[in-house]
Amino acid sequence: MEESNWPTEIKNKKLIVVEGKDDVGFFVGFLDHVGTQDFLVWGIGGKDEFNNELPSLAKVPGFSEITHLVVIRDRNGEDAFDSVVNILTRKMGFSNVPSKPGEFSEGHPQIGIFIMPGEIEGCMLEDLCLKIVENHPAMKCVNEFSSCISQLESPPKNLSKARVQAFLASQSEVVNTIGIGAHKGYWDFNSSSLMELKQFLENLR
Repeated sequence: MEESNWPTEIKNKKLIVVEGKDDVGFFVGFLDHVGTQDFLVWGIGGKDEFNNELPSLAKVPGFSEITHLVVIRDRNGEDAFDSVVNILTRKMGFSNVPSKPGEFSEGHPQIGIFIMPGEIEGCMLEDLCLKIVENHPAMKCVNEFSSCISQLESPPKNLSKARVQAFLASQSEVVNTIGIGAHKGYWDFNSSSLMELKQFLENLR
């Protein structure tokens, strides 16, 4: 799937808007795992693009026919949820928005907003991925690697991303993205740490 630049037509009933390619691959894999059907996951091109790109969504043919609109983005700043709500209400004219993250509103379409990684510690998809594989044997090596690089003069600015790459590099067939890792089955979609996200996405079934 491409990022940004909305599809020429929306043919699915459930539209999930996420940040980028990694999110697309992860959520396609997870939604297939939980048995959700008739959905489209679309990467908007990064969290900074929501403000510009999301409003143009309403102009795409087929948008008026969707039954569910889901927006999923990383927490990063504390205003992540309010930022999405402002776009949906002020720029897109929706009045039926959820009152808090992790919930769906009534109305047409039903609107759901999820701020990653939910209630677990962290601020992004990578933190959720690390949580769901925390008991994997490879994490012992990842933790040792993490401890070592943290002491470098110029350590990685984003340790969670570095740890995810280390985990993926530890697998029998090395891949370099979360999305491909999902396709390969490297993320434990049965993890109890995904229960909050699973319960949220069950609204799409």
